[in-house]
Amino acid sequence: ADVVKACKASLERLGMDCIDLYQIHFPCVWKNELYWDGLADCYEQGLVRAVGVSNYGSDAVRAVNARLQARGIPLTSNQIQYSLLYRFPELNG
Repeated sequence: ADVVKACKASLERLGMDCIDLYQIHFPCVWKNELYWDGLADCYEQGLVRAVGVSNYGSDAVRAVNARLQARGIPLTSNQIQYSLLYRFPELNG
């Protein structure tokens, strides 16, 4: 419910009817499933066209993808930190 509430507040501030891509910035230490369900709720309510995550490791990406796919929702993106100085994703997948 908090994710949907935040999404609706963002839409109101932006003066828009729908967000193209709505992402969770970092995985949480606990209750990630509640946030993932919130993304799915936003998608199902037509508030967003696509959902994604940011800075998730490979295990977390698999978990959120499975959770969303169970509801028929594709995970569109995983935006990762990557640069010439920070190359950890090459080792982590």
